[in-house]
Amino acid sequence: MGKNTTGRGKHMAEVTPDEQGLFTMPDDTAEIKAVPDVPKYLMPSNVYDVLKWVGLILCPALATFVSTVGPEWGIENVNAIVTTINATGLFIGMCIGASHVSAMGR
Repeated sequence: MGKNTTGRGKHMAEVTPDEQGLFTMPDDTAEIKAVPDVPKYLMPSNVYDVLKWVGLILCPALATFVSTVGPEWGIENVNAIVTTINATGLFIGMCIGASHVSAMGR
């Protein structure tokens, strides 16, 4: 078997089959490993994931729960509590969006 070239562009690595017919990458693939244009976010990904869950799932669910159950239990100022929960979810969403926008601008 001869040399096989994968891909169509000049930046694709040339691979050759070994004795068993398996294809291996050449050692000079340093340019493939370097990814200079990966966005850098304001917050770590685990913080982002937690905030996204809290802002998109927990806050709306909690606001709905409080607005439904609150009056039945006699909780005072239910509307103010629900508004605060929804505003907190919106604030979290804005923080997540700001992190994404800043990463795309870099």
